[in-house]
Amino acid sequence: MLKVFCITVLVSLALVFNAFAEKLLIVGENEITDAIKTEFAEQGLDEKLDLEFFGGQTSFHIEGADSYKIMVTALKFDELQNKFGCALEIFADGKSYAKTGIQGKYYVIADVYVPAEIIRKGDIITRDKLKQISVRSSRVKPVFVTDAEKLVGKEAKKTLKEGKLVSAKDIGAKVLIKKGDVVTVIYKTDRMQITAKAEALEDGAEGDKIELLNTKSQKALYGEVLNADTVEVEQQ
Repeated sequence: MLKVFCITVLVSLALVFNAFAEKLLIVGENEITDAIKTEFAEQGLDEKLDLEFFGGQTSFHIEGADSYKIMVTALKFDELQNKFGCALEIFADGKSYAKTGIQGKYYVIADVYVPAEIIRKGDIITRDKLKQISVRSSRVKPVFVTDAEKLVGKEAKKTLKEGKLVSAKDIGAKVLIKKGDVVTVIYKTDRMQITAKAEALEDGAEGDKIELLNTKSQKALYGEVLNADTVEVEQQ
């Protein structure tokens, strides 16, 4: 009989606990973050943001309520220091439940492309070697190349690390002709075209102007790289 009574009590307590749990609403940092971001957008800053809180209550446990609403007012932000402050009020079933002041910092987020794997020096960057990540825009300096279209097809001038921003000085056009290569030079006039062999005195990518040395006359020439085997010599 006692055993049956204990089981009955435990079942009753479980039912009460479940009913209580069903009536517990949790308003956490994620919900508050979304509400503040919405207010930022209302004030014209509708970019992707990352928020950090260092003042105010950011978690609420509301008992016995079916619904809640978050109201953000008096939002002010400093674009130089990236600081913000606002007033926050939580409503439960249409009635004011709690108020707090929130302070923190906000950061504009940029979507950028970085290596998805280690790219060795001399490798050509292809689309499958890149991935998109989100970073704080303050980290994206003018020296970085973050557009996939501007990265694909470039040659790595040094080993590029996975997930790291790529500096413009670390990539360049694919070198077609290397110093010491013997290539065909084309000399054109209005009436004729002359070809000869010359040694490249420097590296060159397509469209680059490089110096060459005619292998027969030992005369220095300058021309534009057309492909891996051909340079069009400028009129001397």
